[in-house]
Amino acid sequence: MEQQLDELIGFLSSPRPDVRQLAATYIVDFSEPRSEYFNQLLNNIDKLVKPLLIICHEIPVAASKAMNTLVNLSTDATVCRQFNDEDIISMIVRMITSSSCYVADPASMLLSNLTKNADICKLLTTLTVGEVSGICSSQMAMDQLTDVFVKGMDKKYNKNASYNFLSSVFADVTNYSFGRSYFLERTTYDGKLPITKIMVFSEYPEVIRRGGVDSTMKNVCFAKDKHKEILDPNETNMLPYILLPLCGPEEFEMEDMESMPEEIQLLGEDKKREYDPKLRSILLEAINLLCTTYYGREVLRAKNVYYVIREMHKVETDDTCIELSVRAVQLIQGEESSNTKDEQPENDVDAFEEI
Repeated sequence: MEQQLDELIGFLSSPRPDVRQLAATYIVDFSEPRSEYFNQLLNNIDKLVKPLLIICHEIPVAASKAMNTLVNLSTDATVCRQFNDEDIISMIVRMITSSSCYVADPASMLLSNLTKNADICKLLTTLTVGEVSGICSSQMAMDQLTDVFVKGMDKKYNKNASYNFLSSVFADVTNYSFGRSYFLERTTYDGKLPITKIMVFSEYPEVIRRGGVDSTMKNVCFAKDKHKEILDPNETNMLPYILLPLCGPEEFEMEDMESMPEEIQLLGEDKKREYDPKLRSILLEAINLLCTTYYGREVLRAKNVYYVIREMHKVETDDTCIELSVRAVQLIQGEESSNTKDEQPENDVDAFEEI
């Protein structure tokens, strides 16, 4: 069988479209990570990536099989390094941002696997591609991906794609300072902060989309020197979108509620709290990160964030969320000393990297 598989790999580069497309439909079954032939494909990865990407532009059935093969193979970290090439990443970005590409969604999934690699994250934040009509006037890949994530939700841009997996790409990129800088600095083509475009999805029904958004919001909070902008209602105004998923139907005393962000006031008895404990913990981590600066703690006190956490804590059953809630309350309600008031924000939070 190994010899036949080697021949099948060779057929992917056939000059005949029908031969390579047929090969693509067969090879996907061997690419499952649990397949006994998975390692054989890994050993031939240099013969697979470009031919499969080419087939992704051909008839829908073959394109889907080829992209699924690439998604399966890219779960291996060594394979991801084979994609660290400007032309390859550009090709994937163009598939994602095409309004007619049949495999735009699995291409987003592929990119979300690839951005587990730091070098690819770095490449993506500096990559320029051709301007795409209907998306934005920027040639920066990250600008296009951010805008298609927003404009393309619910298959509004491409009938074949919802782009939810791009939120995982954003979460991966913001694991690094250069990625956080991208989302917290205004773009040159529309003057907006990219983080403000995606944070509005923190309560979106689809868990992959909102989960990646929650992680991105948490990650940008590592930038201590940006806490003022993050919390400024006239700048980023991210706090309400961190708190909204943590709020339930509870009613607050009027005097306590008046100081809270307007967006979380009078939510009503039908308000649902985030049901996924992992996502609740991510949002609580973001609050803890904002507590690493005196300015952050002061704003959270002024906005009565304590009461939101208190009500959540009353019904919380997840141990991690309980621990993070207690830690946040201790930081928000704790007394400040002259040393903590005079602290100078650094570029990034090192102490919380392992939260």
